[in-house]
Amino acid sequence: MVKRSTDVFDPTEVEWILDLIPLTRSKLMSKFLKSTFPFMIKLMNYIIKPLFKLFKIFGSRIGQFFGLEPSEYEVVRLKEYLLSTRDGAKLATDIYLPKPIFKERYKGPTILIRLPYWKDMVNILGYLFASMGYVTILQDTRGCAHSKPYGTNSFLLLEGNDGLDTLRWIIKRFWYNGRIGMWGISYFGITQISLSGNHEGLLTCLNPGMASYHNILYHPYGLMPVGMGASVYGVFYGVTKYYDLSEVPNIAMIFQDKQKISERLSKYPLLNLYNEKIGSPNYIVHFDKLAEIKDPTMIISIMNEKLGLNLKANEEDKGEFNKLLRATAFTRVVNPQSLLFPHAINFDFTPTVPMLYVAGHYDMFQEEFMRDLKLIQKTAPQYFKTNFKIIIGPWAHGGMEAAFTDQGKIGIKPINMKDIVETARIFMPMWWFKYFLKKAGRDISKIPPLTIYILNKKIWRRFGSWPPKTTPFKLYLRSLGKANSLFGNGLLSLTEPLMEPPDEYDFNPANPVPMKGGRNLFFVSGPHNQVKVEKRRDVLVYTSEKLTEGIEIIGEIMLIFYATSSAKDTDFMAKLVDVFPNGKAINILDDGVRARYREGNLENPSLLEPDEIYQYTINLGNTAIYFPKGHRIRLEITSSNYPRFDVNSNLAGEKNEQGYQIAHQKIFHELDHKSYLLLPVYKRY
Repeated sequence: MVKRSTDVFDPTEVEWILDLIPLTRSKLMSKFLKSTFPFMIKLMNYIIKPLFKLFKIFGSRIGQFFGLEPSEYEVVRLKEYLLSTRDGAKLATDIYLPKPIFKERYKGPTILIRLPYWKDMVNILGYLFASMGYVTILQDTRGCAHSKPYGTNSFLLLEGNDGLDTLRWIIKRFWYNGRIGMWGISYFGITQISLSGNHEGLLTCLNPGMASYHNILYHPYGLMPVGMGASVYGVFYGVTKYYDLSEVPNIAMIFQDKQKISERLSKYPLLNLYNEKIGSPNYIVHFDKLAEIKDPTMIISIMNEKLGLNLKANEEDKGEFNKLLRATAFTRVVNPQSLLFPHAINFDFTPTVPMLYVAGHYDMFQEEFMRDLKLIQKTAPQYFKTNFKIIIGPWAHGGMEAAFTDQGKIGIKPINMKDIVETARIFMPMWWFKYFLKKAGRDISKIPPLTIYILNKKIWRRFGSWPPKTTPFKLYLRSLGKANSLFGNGLLSLTEPLMEPPDEYDFNPANPVPMKGGRNLFFVSGPHNQVKVEKRRDVLVYTSEKLTEGIEIIGEIMLIFYATSSAKDTDFMAKLVDVFPNGKAINILDDGVRARYREGNLENPSLLEPDEIYQYTINLGNTAIYFPKGHRIRLEITSSNYPRFDVNSNLAGEKNEQGYQIAHQKIFHELDHKSYLLLPVYKRY
């Protein structure tokens, strides 16, 4: 008899950032913002220059304290220039010059910043870099913001071409002195690394952060990161819809369309249930297949043909790009799970320009970047040793971990001045640009490739390669068959199990386990207390005894376990948690596996025999953390983590009236089926 669901997921459990900001929840404030927001945006564009003059007079010393160079020069901002690309599109470009370079036609170094997020919103960067002696170029990417009337966004496919066309343009300018650098995180970083392998020798250095070559919408075990898909949809929708932020109705609608696609993807699991039939996929277009073509223009042509689009990258969009977005994120006739991002389809992991890369333990790109790192280390070992510098800090994407408490509420966490200064110097590393673009400052050749922050320890360690040498440490899953919730008897133990009953729970797709914190974009990110989640009966909780000595973990965390399911296809999720002496349980890593892809072969899925025992492996990811004495190490196992991933219907491609079924899951830990967590121990204290 099929079990029916009476429990339904509560959408308010999803911690969508814009829902949590009080200003966006108040109807009165929403009306006020709607009437004043456009005016405030325009006003800000006018007052930046006089405000910066005040900063130059009174704030230059403060800037130096934060690692900036002295603001020595007045700045001249030229009229917006429309830079033509090879295919006839135009890119809105602003030029900021130190006044002596402009007035005397001197030569000087250039910093290029390419972004989709309305260059006028960050014009302070143009004034700041130029005041320190760098000609600074701010450019709206194709089809975005002020470039919107002159082309259509290519979903990253043409970022490399457009960046190279911009470099070719720069070298013909009067100020060009043979040295060009680039700066920025997230999309700013993607526009940089899209040029890292093919820049015709025109780039001198890069400083990308929180970006990757590997695709954040790809999962090696077949899961669909639906929350990330909703966020990506929102980003591309916003930056391609609005020429200027003064056009935005109100702040809550910057990245939200009228149909609220992002909200529908991330708050209503029954709209996004996974139920693909093996051999009959729903997809018309597969990005991984298109990537084999290598030619961005040809790829766009094929997408047009297969999807019935008329997307013209060198003309203003007439709604075709949004159709592509919907086909990818919502109707899912486009499968975005290519191994690499579209901007990296021709990249062979041998960069040819020095790179200072900034990453974060809780950043949404982190695991993909670690794959990048390992491949660059393997394919370009000499480059890795000399020209690839990596800083991995405690941050989530864009520093969002600092804006929310570990309960997921708005509230700035206490940060000491030392940490603020340190972070500023990392994200605005003028020492890097000074060395490469001005041939001055400290020698960077002796800096090891990797500088990594150790969570909980609040120290930085430096390494020459990844991963560092560690000792494998097994913690076995144990229980008396009642590991359900944090009130159960689940244990992580050094002692191997002998004869123990399995732990059991029901997985109800209509009421999935909600995501709390982690590596996200438009959702609360970073460290988050997991106690509320751990009170659920469908979450198995295995906790070690209090540690009698501190233990430092650096590297990749693996879970090997044995399980059965009453379904032919289902999912399993795992989460590594740090339990404090007061009971607070902070997430470190999480990931999962779709049962049909348990072998890691996305081309050859295999359904389960119901109630048969299978071995599973979940690679939880990479981290660097210290578990102090008195803390406990915890592992959660369940079958959903929404909207981190889509929810499995448990139907394996079959149909029923309600569109899903409840699956009964068992996790085994006995002599013949030893399930264990594998930790790489760097140091004991």
